[in-house]
Amino acid sequence: MSFSNSELEKFAVKHGVTLDTVAPPNSEERHKALKQLLQNNDVPFPISQEKAGPYLDNSHKPFGIGTLSEEKIDLGEYQNHQDYDSLTFEEHLSWACLIKDQKETKERYACKEYLQGEDSFPIKGTTIPDYHFLNARLYQQTGWQLATVSTIIPSSLFFHCHRHRFFPVTTMMRSLGTDYLEEPDIGHDLAGHIATFTIPQVAQVMNNHGVAHEWISEQMRKELISAKTQEESERVTSEAEQLLLYAGRIYWFTVEFGLVMQENEMVAFGAGILSSPGETPYSIESPKATRILIDPTSDRDLLRLAATDYLIDEYQKTYFVMKDFESLSSITPERILSVIEEAKHIPHLGWRDIVEGDNVINSGAEAMTPGEKFQKLSQGRPIDEASKRVALRNLELAESQPDEAFALSPSGKLLLESILH
Repeated sequence: MSFSNSELEKFAVKHGVTLDTVAPPNSEERHKALKQLLQNNDVPFPISQEKAGPYLDNSHKPFGIGTLSEEKIDLGEYQNHQDYDSLTFEEHLSWACLIKDQKETKERYACKEYLQGEDSFPIKGTTIPDYHFLNARLYQQTGWQLATVSTIIPSSLFFHCHRHRFFPVTTMMRSLGTDYLEEPDIGHDLAGHIATFTIPQVAQVMNNHGVAHEWISEQMRKELISAKTQEESERVTSEAEQLLLYAGRIYWFTVEFGLVMQENEMVAFGAGILSSPGETPYSIESPKATRILIDPTSDRDLLRLAATDYLIDEYQKTYFVMKDFESLSSITPERILSVIEEAKHIPHLGWRDIVEGDNVINSGAEAMTPGEKFQKLSQGRPIDEASKRVALRNLELAESQPDEAFALSPSGKLLLESILH
């Protein structure tokens, strides 16, 4: 969609941006800045001259995948490139407006580690960052790199990237005036996620999810090789997909939409929250949203995340508040696998549900008990898709024969009793 100069001026004024400041650096300026950056060795992850030389030489080409570590990934059909000179003025202005809007909400609601992390990267200016420069800076500070993708990628590939400390980023920038998107864009990937890599516990959780997903996928491949019938192959694939879904929920409620307690106050660190100037204050202040304090070291609380469904096309109904960042370190690949295996065998919860044992900070205006879903479903009353999915799944689980060979842990039994209470 093309805008007239007067319309662009209106967008800029509305968001407190001066059009003259939206001036992307030219190729010579970008090359000079990158050369200077690559010479900086006073960083956690210095770049060797063997890597820096070729990296700088190739910086005139569109950026695809970072080449500064020994790790490599294959994005296949999803590989993309950032051609910086092809970015439009409107895309840069959309970025500038988003960053301006985020500034106030982040300064008020983001955790201190996130704000400190933002200062380490060129993501607070009025033009979209050059991926060559941003990738080098990200590697120097965290050991992670960027991998440019063309669209929403399969979760298996997304977490494969995490396993090797690559973060998939798109080249699509939301259109002017758009706050919330269902799919990731540059505003979400860069202005939301990049600073979180400087929070060691969050970056480690992301890598741990990559390891857990790799283990699940490898086990699925082994079982498919030994499967003797089509039905058995379908069962193996279905069970692996369930496990990946439940693991993804833990990721969603922490890395993407997590809150954390700091100095007796709730603050945000989730990239999905902080990339949206609208959802940021909503997540912490709105009486419509439920907020539940959890301890990630508790298997019961981690299972609570794995068993909770959600939707992606509107603000969340429930936010989970970590007691501190240190407790996130307990979300190891082994614990992820253990918890999601249990999640297969218990009823699940909708994103509005509150159950006995939840440490509720705020009960949202749309909160409900697990049983209310079934009442709405049976009476033909309106019900959101996440709650409907959970209700139908739980009914199917109740009608199926219990797996006598699987014994729930004490934490699993505790959550099960809460749901059935």
